[in-house]
Amino acid sequence: MPPLPAKNRSEAPETNEPLPASAVDSLTHALRRRILSGDFRPGEFLRDVKMCEEHSTSRHTFRTAAQVLVTQGLLRQIPNRGFVVPEFGPDDIVDITRVRGAIEGEAIRLIVLTGVIPSQALEAVAIMHRSTLSTDRSLLVAADRDFHRAIIAASGSARLKRTYSDLEGEIELLLAQRQDFYATAEEMAEEHERLINSLRSRHYDTARDAFQEHWEDLQIKLLDQR
Repeated sequence: MPPLPAKNRSEAPETNEPLPASAVDSLTHALRRRILSGDFRPGEFLRDVKMCEEHSTSRHTFRTAAQVLVTQGLLRQIPNRGFVVPEFGPDDIVDITRVRGAIEGEAIRLIVLTGVIPSQALEAVAIMHRSTLSTDRSLLVAADRDFHRAIIAASGSARLKRTYSDLEGEIELLLAQRQDFYATAEEMAEEHERLINSLRSRHYDTARDAFQEHWEDLQIKLLDQR
């Protein structure tokens, strides 16, 4: 049998050659958005054939993109069964929020010392003000993500950023699956504005207490929804 033309080799399901980055990146982005928008239920498997049909792609491309999402905490791979959307139990919720608090607690210490409020955090709050809970769910989740990502980035610590990035996908997914703990998007915005104001105080105990209340309240609301 003659070899496949070079332009088609990367898309052949049986090949192990690297895929064009654009194909994998595009599918990864599309699947990520669908997961965070609630298109898939917690515990739902993303079946190869169905995903390939819906996204007009090859099985190899899908599996490569799915593996990327596994590293981001947005999917889990079950041996001999495929890729599944994580379903968070009480222990997961406690662990994720506790680790997030530990990382962010060190970040706010550094922010209070510099007094610099990250502009990305302010813009995230503005997006929350302009949104409603009926808006695409991923928009508010992204705003929450961008707020806390900006707090970590403003610390100036490359190691804190790297540590937080390993947890960020699970945080996003957890919030997407449990977003109903906010009565309105405005409530979400006001809560994050209080965090901004605590940083502006330039007083570490004030900022720490505000963020600690935010973390603990989040954990309680998430657990209450179980």
